[in-house]
Amino acid sequence: MNTRFLDIDGQVFWVNGKHSGIYSHMAKQMISQVNAMLTYHSKVILIRFDLRLYAYTVDNSVITKFNRILFKWLKRKYGLKRIGFMWCRELEKAKQQHYHYALMLDGHKVRHPHDILIKVKQIWNEQLQGSEFTPKRCYYNLKRDDYNSIARAIWRISYLAKTRGKGYKPSQTKNYGTSRIKPKSG
Repeated sequence: MNTRFLDIDGQVFWVNGKHSGIYSHMAKQMISQVNAMLTYHSKVILIRFDLRLYAYTVDNSVITKFNRILFKWLKRKYGLKRIGFMWCRELEKAKQQHYHYALMLDGHKVRHPHDILIKVKQIWNEQLQGSEFTPKRCYYNLKRDDYNSIARAIWRISYLAKTRGKGYKPSQTKNYGTSRIKPKSG
């Protein structure tokens, strides 16, 4: 769908769907995870990186394994209670898929992504046989009631929901995944 913005819970966010369009359902699910994290933490750090594989896989079990290893380390190192994430699987010109990934953590416990990105690279490169890429301006510090800080991050993650590169997979394999954090009530 070629949309330029999405209305989420009465807030309008510009999205990066200009060229190929985005899957609105996918983007809304990702944005809902940002909003859910912000109900628990007044500050959230969102870290963006890419994960490439050297060989094609029919499923996304490598991401499940990556999450298990990374989350265990994050909880031990930072004492985190919850970890938000979103990823999408894409296959374009290469013979193997790659993943765009965003990680969300309590911004009171993690203020900068340096150590985390080193660990991501180590897990992906050494344990899961791939290569990690960190784009420029790879992280965002979101504040609960600061629309501008949230909107910048949402613009960035909406790229994960772009239509280009999706669908080149077996029918039972997902194009994307997110954490399942429920908003804090009351």
